[in-house]
Amino acid sequence: MQCITTIQDVTSYIKNNSSWSEATIQNVFISLGYSPKDQRRESFRELSGNLADCSKHGADGGFSGFCYHSETIAFFMHNRRDILKNLELLAGDLGEDIIKMVQGFGVFRSAMPPSAGEVGKALWDTGKVQENLTELYNVFSWFCLEEISHVWYRYLEDNPAYYAKLTA
Repeated sequence: MQCITTIQDVTSYIKNNSSWSEATIQNVFISLGYSPKDQRRESFRELSGNLADCSKHGADGGFSGFCYHSETIAFFMHNRRDILKNLELLAGDLGEDIIKMVQGFGVFRSAMPPSAGEVGKALWDTGKVQENLTELYNVFSWFCLEEISHVWYRYLEDNPAYYAKLTA
């Protein structure tokens, strides 16, 4: 087992076991309130717990830096290229059209899903932020947070003794 004890170790692990860029991973951690350079064990444990909670319960449960539209819009705009790349990779893995995949996201279960045009504009229109697309920007930021969280949580599941030690 790879010994992971710092936030930088988590960053490296996720980067090496996913298609997310190091910059985006670090931006997730910063948005959650953790410095990638923080060496304190308590910060590492808190981050680990937040990522595990997000993986198990979803980003819509409320995580610092991903609650307010001002935060999620800024996060999406700053990390758009990497989020789009990972959405495209996931759609390809699922053999699905990216627009249809987004429209089928669980967050839209109890509401009318966005139109194909809305999804397309949110993903590919790099112009000014459009207020009517706020929900999509939010969903794309949550997608990023959840997918990065899943990579870490799979590590914890594969190492149950270590996971138990972290949460003790």
